[in-house]
Amino acid sequence: MKKIKKTLALSLALAMGLSLAACGKDDDKKEDKTTEATTKATDATQDTQATDDTQATDTQAPAENSITSMDGKFTVSTDGWEKIYANSWDEDFQKTIKVLENQYPELKDYIENVNLGINGTGDEYKTAIDTALTSGDKYPSLIPADNDVAKYWLEDETKTASLASIGITDDMYADAYNFSKGYATYNGELRAATWQGCPGVFTYRRDIAQEVFGVSEPADVQALLKDWDAFFAAADKLKEAGKFIVSGPDDIKYAVWDSQKQPWVTIADDGSEKLTLDDAVTNYLELAKRLYDGDYTKKTQAWQPDWYANMSGDVLGYFGTTWFMRQIEGNCGDTFGNWAACTGPSPYHWGGTYVMVGKDTPNPDLCAFLIYEMCCDAEMMYKITTEKGDFVNNRVANAKLVEDGVAPIFDDGKSMVDMLGGQNPIQAWADAAEGIDLSNTTYADSTIKSYIDAASTAYNTGEAATVDDAIAMIKKDAETNLGLIVE
Repeated sequence: MKKIKKTLALSLALAMGLSLAACGKDDDKKEDKTTEATTKATDATQDTQATDDTQATDTQAPAENSITSMDGKFTVSTDGWEKIYANSWDEDFQKTIKVLENQYPELKDYIENVNLGINGTGDEYKTAIDTALTSGDKYPSLIPADNDVAKYWLEDETKTASLASIGITDDMYADAYNFSKGYATYNGELRAATWQGCPGVFTYRRDIAQEVFGVSEPADVQALLKDWDAFFAAADKLKEAGKFIVSGPDDIKYAVWDSQKQPWVTIADDGSEKLTLDDAVTNYLELAKRLYDGDYTKKTQAWQPDWYANMSGDVLGYFGTTWFMRQIEGNCGDTFGNWAACTGPSPYHWGGTYVMVGKDTPNPDLCAFLIYEMCCDAEMMYKITTEKGDFVNNRVANAKLVEDGVAPIFDDGKSMVDMLGGQNPIQAWADAAEGIDLSNTTYADSTIKSYIDAASTAYNTGEAATVDDAIAMIKKDAETNLGLIVE
């Protein structure tokens, strides 16, 4: 599906009661949501008076009908609120909203989560959201989308609003990791936000590391896996010991793909779109082939039963992100407590849900409040970690969690710290998050990655004789299915 690029001037008549103070740590938690509330009465037809209105709130009495963020820095009026809908592909977003509703029970009457129960990273989800945007039935005021497809909406100004237009300013999002800002910025505007940080790490078995390398602590293992040359040197030692560094050759793909130095789709002045693959693609094809031919893996495919089974077998580790810990916990058997995490040979990300606002939402104030609380308020994001188990996209919240010795728990109540032999994964994730760069991603990347996957399998098995043949397969798919110009 080709992306239609249009730029429209957004003119949203908003009635916002917003405090434009920066988001960050507030040492004095304000449990009373009205005592410190300040409001801004903005005339929707007098946008030029916004500055004066902001100044006026300093002396106004707290509004009777208002709601204030957990950190006390963001207030909106609830007068005339209309119900909004949040359409999503599964229950995860609803669970995040539930954390907010636990703090603000009054929100329950104004939000309805619509679980579509479909694949969230394919064309089916795109079609479902686009239909809801135009049908008039349960208009999606909030559009959560996986980072594989979120750019499809955030780069379309006919469908979504900039966050600044509803009162979410850049300084409110200042404590987010840079990769999330780069991903969600389009034409110089922040157009989406995420409460999730999904940095990838290498999660490994301590017992296998100790047996083969003589060390098992994260810093020591990281030194052995610091780059791809070191990674393959470690793979040689593991092979000599009858062990495997990863389960399958495709396990490394996210760690390699995120090294891309340019967008894979570029747009010419005439609006045509061109495929521009860079070395990240070639490097992945060659590294995966090296793993396959060298028998450094058990040649499994991700998400298949034998791949899961190796989590309790003779494989050193898995490339995975924050949510991936649950996959290991559910399949590691009696190796629970014998794992640890380090950054690995290259920083990367995997997943993450970005939230956008439908351009024609009937309640921009409520959308702004929800996004602020989910994605900016460090105190609320701390609660999202402790109550839902996410690693959050907020440096202040994560520093406090590490300081407090708090880590996410699994659904069965077990601690991630216990699974990692006493290591708090939040610090490892936070370290990895600082090295990620998503500024080169495009709306078509998830589809292109599926073509790369297929080409890599063909190259490994010999169906594609050379890496150039594999690249030619990717180009053919992109041209035929996406209508991209290829050379």
